[in-house]
Amino acid sequence: MTCPSCRSTQINKNGFFRRKLSRSYSQRFVCKSCKKKFSNSTFHITYYQKKPMINKMLFNLLCSSTSLRRSAKILNVTFFTVYSRFLWISKLAESAQQEFLNNYNLNTELYLDEMESIEHTKLKPLTLPLIVDHDQRILGIAAGAIPAKGHLAEISRKKYGFRENLSSVLITELLEKLPAMFRPICVKSDGKSSYKELVQKRWPGIQHNLYVRKSDQSKEQLYLNLEKKKFDPMFALNQRCAKLRDDVKRLARRNWCTTKKVKNLTKHLIIYACYNNGLKII
Repeated sequence: MTCPSCRSTQINKNGFFRRKLSRSYSQRFVCKSCKKKFSNSTFHITYYQKKPMINKMLFNLLCSSTSLRRSAKILNVTFFTVYSRFLWISKLAESAQQEFLNNYNLNTELYLDEMESIEHTKLKPLTLPLIVDHDQRILGIAAGAIPAKGHLAEISRKKYGFRENLSSVLITELLEKLPAMFRPICVKSDGKSSYKELVQKRWPGIQHNLYVRKSDQSKEQLYLNLEKKKFDPMFALNQRCAKLRDDVKRLARRNWCTTKKVKNLTKHLIIYACYNNGLKII
């Protein structure tokens, strides 16, 4: 152990102190060179946090269909505490997810598709590109603006102006974040025309399978027994999309808990990616 102030190794034990909330003991030390005092807690990632015991529970709540304000009520803390801890957890999640990608070298299939959500109102839609492997691990996820479609397009332009379509930009960034030496067996996606061009640009000559629904059946028919027995070639990705809708509160449909800031939605999605991939960040 070294002194955090002068990096000296000449240190002595200097008693204990007891935390007020956790009631646990922590060893104190004193440096012989600079006479500064410190403890075991000085080197921990939760240093300066008054309630570090809520971190793990908050991480699980954020990935269990619970909003930030409801998490504050459950944990009996203020919203500011939960929000600041949410930003702190998101930084740990970004590092953990990037390390996971750097070490990812499995020879597997990739699934590519996009979900849609909203930014406070349906007039400001968002795209959520998603890359999943055969074992349903999330290798890439992001959020960005897209223009409104259908009868809401003109109303959106009048009220909020022009909205840039960031779909291709986000997908390109997600593909480039994958390890340079990684090359999947094949890539599977739906029939969107831009997917094939972006994938071939990242991995020239790779096998790319497109799956297009042949009939325009109603959504209710997908839950019939006959439909359930049909093989879904995009099951790994579709199942993760359904889990995201259910586990991330702000993505649920017919819900008043909506995203106010796109950057916070991106942070929340990365936290969920770590949760889904089984990464221990706390």
